[in-house]
Amino acid sequence: MDWEKVNFYVLKKQHLTSKFDNILKCVEDIAGLNSIEATTPYLSLFNRIKDFKKTMLNEKMYKKKRLYRLRLMRCTLFISTRNFLPIAYSATIERTQKRLAGFRKYYSLSEKEFKELKNEIITLLGKGEKTAVEIRKELRKNINISLILRVLMEDVPLLRGKPLGTWKGEQFRYSLLPKNIELRMDKEKAKILLIEKFLEAFGPATLKDLSWWSGFSKKESKKILENIRTIDIGEGLLLLKKEAKGFKTFKVDEESLLLLSAFDQYIITYKYSICPRIVKEEFLNKIYNKYGELYNPIIRNGRIIGRWFEKEGGIDYLLYEKIRNETEIDKKIGEMEFFFRE
Repeated sequence: MDWEKVNFYVLKKQHLTSKFDNILKCVEDIAGLNSIEATTPYLSLFNRIKDFKKTMLNEKMYKKKRLYRLRLMRCTLFISTRNFLPIAYSATIERTQKRLAGFRKYYSLSEKEFKELKNEIITLLGKGEKTAVEIRKELRKNINISLILRVLMEDVPLLRGKPLGTWKGEQFRYSLLPKNIELRMDKEKAKILLIEKFLEAFGPATLKDLSWWSGFSKKESKKILENIRTIDIGEGLLLLKKEAKGFKTFKVDEESLLLLSAFDQYIITYKYSICPRIVKEEFLNKIYNKYGELYNPIIRNGRIIGRWFEKEGGIDYLLYEKIRNETEIDKKIGEMEFFFRE
């Protein structure tokens, strides 16, 4: 398989070959921003948007409210556009609620008490966004509000808003979803549209990639695919049929060097096919820390060649393979250091 061609094709779809100038369109094109860590969406847009500044995302999310952070695929926090939100929410909410239902055993509230508490929280948030600490203080109840809010995020649902402190903060404010946003649509139609969106944003990809990203089982994913016209380009890589001609004539005629977040969707989407797609087998044991989490990768021409990390107020890096000229990496490091300090 020509992995360089496959990866560059996806990099282009993901707005990672040349920087874009429209945040909303970018987030729409790439099927949302993974927001499992507070910094991830900022770093994802830093690599995709021209002259990106942290305030640009803050304005879209918190001031203009054009982007929304909810638990969607895999019960993971994503930042989504208004157009994509009902598709992702309707397709995944049942699975998300089922998964989170297990958390209810960790607090001793009856169904009646839970409903009363939910209504009290909704009333409070109707007056404006608040942190978990602020909510507990106003309710005057000695309970694990953070745990309750985690369940209510899908039941109400609630949005996670701007964190306290800096852009790296993990203590979020909570708010109600704007009333003019329609979340629900036909569930089965939503699942088909979700998988189509996945292939538009990440194809060519395997059934295993698709299943992992969406949170659907392989069996369900395969059944959904029966409603979508795809082709197999080899090694189980699926591509939308309408893209077949464009992919066949696609040529790699440029170089690419990126410093990505370990949770950027380009990397995390191919979790189970990462080798040989994105990393050589000889480097496989170098890309994870002792907890099995990916290091922040340095990506050259779509593949991991090293990692970067914060060190003593700056950024350092470690390469797994030699390259002829490290000047471009030093330039990228300088740009990211400026972004962090900004």
